[in-house]
Parts: sequence; structure tokens; C-alpha cells
Amino acid sequence: MSFRATLGNLRAEFPLQDAILVMSFRRLALSNKKVRNIPRRLRALANWAADFEGHFPAGLTQESRYCNWKIPIHMSLVEGKQATAELKRQCAQHMVDAAQHLRLSRPAGAIDCRVVAAICVPCMFSSEICIYTDLEYHRGHIPLADSEEVETGRSLAQEWGFVLPPGMGERGLRYKVENWEGQIHEEERWYFGEVD
Repeated sequence: MSFRATLGNLRAEFPLQDAILVMSFRRLALSNKKVRNIPRRLRALANWAADFEGHFPAGLTQESRYCNWKIPIHMSLVEGKQATAELKRQCAQHMVDAAQHLRLSRPAGAIDCRVVAAICVPCMFSSEICIYTDLEYHRGHIPLADSEEVETGRSLAQEWGFVLPPGMGERGLRYKVENWEGQIHEEERWYFGEVD
């Protein structure tokens, strides 16, 4: 099946805007080849973030707990030797912008939910935008401000120079992760949006 046929099937099943959000632009870095067309890739990410303006998924229930969208980029833009601080900053800013568009698009009668952009450091390819429909599940991922895992005295928004829209909170978590080889390393997960 060709790409055009696949896109045609998406258009038949979903409205065009939903088709854009369903399609994935994520690419793994399987080699150390230089990533080309970085400005075009950043424009595509900005367009993806703008697609959330006026869009809020219908049919969300508390039983679904959450829905999410992973960052739709080539992995080398945010991880590895080509991932500069400026590229990471721009990609994270687009994630924050997308979460803000989604938050502002929530209809007045929508289910009580929380919208956040989760920026992972240093494994930024895991970053995502989440809508939590179950508030207990939300609190399980984003502990209260007085929790011991919460990063205090720091702001990724200030360090990276984000422009945070009004009403958007920030909460950082630092934790240890064991990889498949048994090595333990520290990671950070920064939440921007409705963090309570």
C-alpha cells in the first residue's frame, strides 16, 4: 500500500485535522549520519504544534485515564552529538506551545482533565503531550510540589529560555532509572501545563 493510499484511508476515516494528528513523523536514529534539512524539520514541528489550535479530542472518558502524542521529530535533533542546546530548546518550546493550544481548545463542557507537556532530559525523544482524564493517575505521574522527587530551586524554562504562556505551571522531577544492562543513571522529567 502506498503512502498516498494510506493517507487517503486516513482522510476517509477521520477529518483532515485528526489525520494530521494521527500521522507520526517520529524517526529513530539508526546511524550517525548527519541530519539534513533541520530548518524544514523545525518548521514541521511548529506546524504540528499549531495543528492543536482549536482541536480537542472528543470522547475522552475517565476510564481512558490519559491520551498522549509523542514528539514527532527525528531522534538526532534532540539526542546524540548533533543535538545542540538550541535545537533542544526550540523543540521543547514547540511542545509547550502545543500543550497550550490544546489546553485553550478544551470545550467548557469537556471532562475534567489536565493537559501537560512532558519534557524528558536527557532522553528528550521520550517527550510527549498528555491529557490526563483520571486525576489520581495524573497525581501518580506528577507528584505534589512538596514531594521529595520534585526538583526545587530550578526552572528548566529559565535555564532554556522558554516563553511560558500565562496560566501554565512548571514542575520538574529527578529520578533514577535502571537500563537494560543494569546501569543506573539519573533523568529529569519536566511538566509544563496544569500541574496542580
